[in-house]
Amino acid sequence: MQIGSRRHNRWLLPLALLLCGALFDAATVVYPPLSLGAADGLRIRLFRLARVAAVALPFLALFFSGLAARAGNDRTSRRGAAAMLFGAAAMPCILAAAAFSRLEIRMLLPLPALAVVYAAVCGALLAWRHARAPELWGWRLVAASTAGGLVMGLYAFDAPFLGNFAGAYDGALRTIIRGVHEGAIVLGMALIFLPRIREEGSRK
Repeated sequence: MQIGSRRHNRWLLPLALLLCGALFDAATVVYPPLSLGAADGLRIRLFRLARVAAVALPFLALFFSGLAARAGNDRTSRRGAAAMLFGAAAMPCILAAAAFSRLEIRMLLPLPALAVVYAAVCGALLAWRHARAPELWGWRLVAASTAGGLVMGLYAFDAPFLGNFAGAYDGALRTIIRGVHEGAIVLGMALIFLPRIREEGSRK
């Protein structure tokens, strides 16, 4: 009974976060915020990333839960799952809070960002032992891209660390960097998810 309850709880929190993220996205489509400034302004950029993170990170948490279930209840699974859940819950909240209230709140973003990177690295370690090559490379891509996102955070959202060294927000260099970052995460998530779908289909 305890094992079944633990497995149930492992899926419950990521699903709850995904539901909250989907509701948040739906609400902002029906009632778009009109007071956040220009399309390339800092507040609207924070808001857009909050919408993406509110759905993408709970999906990653679900993927991690599935991998952890296959890996067993070891220390890497437990710590990685806790870090992923923290990142999936905290990052969209911090982004949305910064967009709608005090911009200084965005300085807390390294906390959930580091948690997501740590969880993705744990996912790559678990996949190396308990998953096939596509899923392994998917977690590696996610880990590399989220780590790259940490570096991007040194200049993105008007951070004071690297200034404007990569150019304007809508400039060619930053557009390419964002495209590579986003594409790597999408490809990584696809490599994690699609092989699992094929395996489930073959079992049926």
